Amino acid sequence: MTAPVILASASVSRRELLEAAGIAVSVLVPRIDDGMLRVRADHAGEDCCALAWFKVAQLLRQRERLTRDAPNARVILAADTVCVLDDQVCGKPADAAAARQVLESAFGRTQRVVTGVAIHCLITSRRFLSSDVARVRLGDVPKDLLDAHIASGAWKGRAGGYHIDEILLAGWPVECDGDPSTVAGLPLRMVLPILRRLLGAGGALHT
Repeated sequence: MTAPVILASASVSRRELLEAAGIAVSVLVPRIDDGMLRVRADHAGEDCCALAWFKVAQLLRQRERLTRDAPNARVILAADTVCVLDDQVCGKPADAAAARQVLESAFGRTQRVVTGVAIHCLITSRRFLSSDVARVRLGDVPKDLLDAHIASGAWKGRAGGYHIDEILLAGWPVECDGDPSTVAGLPLRMVLPILRRLLGAGGALHT
């Protein structure tokens, strides 16, 4: 039996965040280019929500796929995350050189990490769009830690070139003002109450 929540994302971090919170998910990745929408620094929340909704909407147009791969789904959830530093938006670095440049530019400074979320209830057609912001300050990271991070490929698929839990575990000096899960790609403080209302209490969260 498939899970009641479809996660419209290839992000392992988002899936792990939801599962750790007790939400069973089925992953259906939409065929959409994250670069199709230019995220503006001063409207990052709205633009991230728009891109998240595009992902949901694409799955909604694939009814045969939903019926085949997630017949018991009740909710579709998608998200998009960017970092904003000095009015410059950074998504996922294209390569190792870009990851190093983005990270070095953030050392000793505070960036805004913005995650936009779209949630659609397949039963009622209710739609929720919202965003959350956390502020992250990266301290002066020793060169050997940065080199190890780049060499490991841990920057791949990460807005700003990092996952906050991973760099904390590696010993990076990091300060976070806000919900750490927003930085990791899905603001659980905002998302979980909505999912629980839509799915109901108790056993509805798991299949």
